[in-house]
Amino acid sequence: MNKAKNPGLILAVASPLAFTGFNIGVRFITEHMSIFGLLFLRGCIGVVVISLVARLFKRPLWGRNVKLLSIIGFTAFLSTACTTTAITLIPLYQAMVILYLFPTFAIILSAVINGEKIIPRDGLTVALALTGCLLLIWPDETAGLTFQAGHLIGILGSVLYSLGYVLARRLGDDNSGLEPIFHYSFYCALGAIPLSLLFGDSLGIDAPVEVLAGLALGAVGSIGQLMGYAAVRWLPAFTVGVIGSLEVLGGALASWLLFSDPMTIRAVIGGVIIVVVALCPRRAAEAERQAE
Repeated sequence: MNKAKNPGLILAVASPLAFTGFNIGVRFITEHMSIFGLLFLRGCIGVVVISLVARLFKRPLWGRNVKLLSIIGFTAFLSTACTTTAITLIPLYQAMVILYLFPTFAIILSAVINGEKIIPRDGLTVALALTGCLLLIWPDETAGLTFQAGHLIGILGSVLYSLGYVLARRLGDDNSGLEPIFHYSFYCALGAIPLSLLFGDSLGIDAPVEVLAGLALGAVGSIGQLMGYAAVRWLPAFTVGVIGSLEVLGGALASWLLFSDPMTIRAVIGGVIIVVVALCPRRAAEAERQAE
């Protein structure tokens, strides 16, 4: 193995493991803390971490296209709010797999927003992914699986996640990649409080132990984002994406071992279809990039 790729491989593996830890922590911590409190603390720690990294490497924070970056950051914040909520309402593995629908939604949104052409392969990708989603969330009363609002919230989170990626394509090459993460963290910290008031909830971070736990969990999520971004410097984006699917595997194992979430063969097959299909567009895009 090329030694130059070792840092990238380590970072690419560590990133989904960090996100797996974050997802597991969400299930535990939201038993005592509001989701909005967690988003607020994650945003605060994210702003601090990204600011320190940007200062260390002398990178800008706000970027040049502040308006577009703000939209991307706010969209990502809403996506996290939806996905985090879904984790607390439905089996963990289902919430993680539903998030992996985002490449499918990105195909549709790219055509609508950026005017990109949908080719037959893209149509097949969309059809397979949606079929996998139906298999994943189809109710099975005997197994204790029912269709819930959490599934719709998770799907909305996936749509918003893909929207952020589609809009990010409009950013120029002068952006370092830290700017979108900074704006995302900024809106998590700024938007959590009014969102909690809108839904008649509190932040739920009254005790010092809750603050410390939320900050630690937020740090894990922020560091996971940074490691995933940094890994692309050494490895192809598709490779990082494939390794990133470890997050789904970790979520599935946690669902089974830690939370005893109900699972059926049909749901597993649907999940596998979604993850495999999610990775195919990345592979095709990477092949096209290398061919240029």
